[in-house]
Amino acid sequence: MKDMMAIGLMMGAVPEVDPKNKKRAEDYWMYGASTEELAKAWGKSVAMAELKTCGNCEYFDNRAKTLKALKGKPDQGACTKFQFMCNQEAACQAWDCKEMEWEQEDDD
Repeated sequence: MKDMMAIGLMMGAVPEVDPKNKKRAEDYWMYGASTEELAKAWGKSVAMAELKTCGNCEYFDNRAKTLKALKGKPDQGACTKFQFMCNQEAACQAWDCKEMEWEQEDDD
């Protein structure tokens, strides 16, 4: 499923969102919980938890095209995992590191 979402984003598709999904993320995934609560849930230090925000999550889509289509604010993005508009400063238990593509240098 994650691969399908990645393909959709690469092709420029705007993710679907539903405001009801935000409540589910709050109830079941601690969306919007305090940094201290999330640090405890993750088994990490508060300093480490402070680094894990929606704004740098794998599932955060704040492309101009997405924000325009979904009437989002500059500090928002679409959560492609739970399909709701989230705030870049918030976080939840499902936070996942963005995959980075590294170019390898040729050893000629």
